[in-house]
Amino acid sequence: RYPTFENQLNMFKRLFNKKFDWQKVKASGEAFPKPKISVVSTTLENGTVATAWINVGYRNYPYKEFCQTLGILNVDFEDMGGLDYSEIQTYLDTELNKACVSHLISRIPTETGIEMLFYFENQDIIQNKLEELYKSDDLLFDFGCRLKTDSEWETIDNMMKNY
Repeated sequence: RYPTFENQLNMFKRLFNKKFDWQKVKASGEAFPKPKISVVSTTLENGTVATAWINVGYRNYPYKEFCQTLGILNVDFEDMGGLDYSEIQTYLDTELNKACVSHLISRIPTETGIEMLFYFENQDIIQNKLEELYKSDDLLFDFGCRLKTDSEWETIDNMMKNY
């Protein structure tokens, strides 16, 4: 006697719809996939050719449900305080990960500076951390940030498909 289609479907769901223990995932270091950077040449609206990158190691990231807050951080050229892209990126990535799990997904040049896309574990905690950094007397550069919920990581879905 063969299982019904419905029974087969339920077995499939039980096998592949694992529930993750996020605390164990974080403790094991598996919250961050192995980086796989794709470098892309792009032409800005003003005709300038620029280089962007995206970490396609996140293409099939299994823990999206735990990091649903998208952060779009912008730094204008005039506000960089003499720092280069890499120094700003490293600083923000390090500081934001002190607050909660923070995934730096891409760095994209704009006509006026750079834009970095992050996904965060906790919107309230990261909002507080961003405010703390922004108000710091030691702030080396000025930045802007928009936070929004993006539970399916739709904002970067096309980037991940194309690279």
